[in-house]
Amino acid sequence: MSIRCRRRCRREVLKPWACLALSPLVLPLMLAIGVTVGVGVADPGRAEQPVPPQIPRDGWKDCEYNDKPLACVDEQLPDGLKIRWKDGLSMTYREVSGKGRDASGSDLLRDRLGGLWRRELYVQGNITLTNEANGNRIFVPLRFPCKPPLKGEVGYCRY
Repeated sequence: MSIRCRRRCRREVLKPWACLALSPLVLPLMLAIGVTVGVGVADPGRAEQPVPPQIPRDGWKDCEYNDKPLACVDEQLPDGLKIRWKDGLSMTYREVSGKGRDASGSDLLRDRLGGLWRRELYVQGNITLTNEANGNRIFVPLRFPCKPPLKGEVGYCRY
């Protein structure tokens, strides 16, 4: 370190390591290390590209009927739930009055054919309907699946 740098460090009350960083030999080395490691150094020539919005893959959720994938769309109703399946069928489930919620926090719904379904709402917002009479199970996720990522993008959804 030159005498001029030492005087400047004392005059500006810099730490010794900071003075070393100001050295004309060390600064290019630190920039090269920062660029290869990818920390703390921004390339002023490259502007940040805006992040494209995450768009649902299509208008269907990845639902399951008896653990078999089947696309669906759900609609929350004031007194229940309506599910439209990709194969063309749809079913409306209405809350059963008087039954209310059980100790686990789930509630009972009745479909238009008269079947009773136990609805469970999970912390993530996913819903499971279970028909205790025949064991049928419907799983409805909260979110739509995302389109595959664009080239250079990370493969996860941004919400």
